[in-house]
Amino acid sequence: MSDTVSLLWLRRDLRLADQPALLAAINEGAVIPVYILDDDTPKKYAMGGASRWWLHNSLESLDAAFREKGSRLILRRGTCDQVLRELAEETGATQVHCIRHFEPWWRNAERAVAKHLDLVCHHGNYLAPPGSITTGTGGQYKIYTPFWRALKQHMPPPEPIHKPAKIPSPSNWPKSDKLADWGLLPSKPDWSTGFADDWTPGENAAHDRLDAFKSHAAKYDETRNLPSEEGSSRLSPHLHFGELSAAQVWHAVADVGGSVDVFLSEIGWRDYAQNVILQYPEYGSKNARENMTRCRGAAARMPMLTSSRGSRAAPVIRSSTPGCASSGRPAGCTTASA
Repeated sequence: MSDTVSLLWLRRDLRLADQPALLAAINEGAVIPVYILDDDTPKKYAMGGASRWWLHNSLESLDAAFREKGSRLILRRGTCDQVLRELAEETGATQVHCIRHFEPWWRNAERAVAKHLDLVCHHGNYLAPPGSITTGTGGQYKIYTPFWRALKQHMPPPEPIHKPAKIPSPSNWPKSDKLADWGLLPSKPDWSTGFADDWTPGENAAHDRLDAFKSHAAKYDETRNLPSEEGSSRLSPHLHFGELSAAQVWHAVADVGGSVDVFLSEIGWRDYAQNVILQYPEYGSKNARENMTRCRGAAARMPMLTSSRGSRAAPVIRSSTPGCASSGRPAGCTTASA
């Protein structure tokens, strides 16, 4: 094994299986996995309270998974480029491996890291590399339906890769923050009471959830919007934090039949969203079409119903609010397809 040490920069890819950046780092030599709590880079898009609750539990699970493979997760806080430079100096790491992210603040962070370190980015969070699905003239799609039609021509995605049997460690480990010191869990008050009864963050739990969904995925279209049934996959947070890859989900359910194609098309929406963000980096706060901005004022003047819990919601959503709240999901959870 080479004496080379590489940093594995983790963000929304908190898994060991189907983790191409981890595999590439292992092929180079010793690996130091690191997660950086960076609230400065995303600015107004920094994580909210519920995401922090999930992150705490997911990182705890991920560290345990690394330790089973002879490794560990290093935690640091600060801006990503500065922290990675410090770690490289401390450890003698010659490369940084990561899965490429496409949100504008992460693209900025990757550029900042690449100015000073040998950054190697890998694709792995989407069905196809964002930007690779193009029109006949080589342009980017601006409408979902033709995008999905084109994306399907490239499916299935590559077979997911397995977890490594062992992860080579450096001779000396750098210091790590203590997860509890980050204060990710709510305390005064602890509004997350009950979350853990219904949700279990982490890679293993994500696969358990995927296995459970597979048994009724064929009836997805018939049951997903019924307030009386748990017809959705409930995989959204696991996919968001990268505890599962889109490829893993595709290969697990694609052949179950029934209406699973509807579900797969919604996994495809994740790819389409990245396609849009690549074209319009400010899409989260600015309309892609300027003439649509004028509609915002009209929409704000429309009367909205208010639920008994104080949220503005439509009647069918309001009727299911108590069940959603007890499971830690938002008031509109019955309309969340995936």
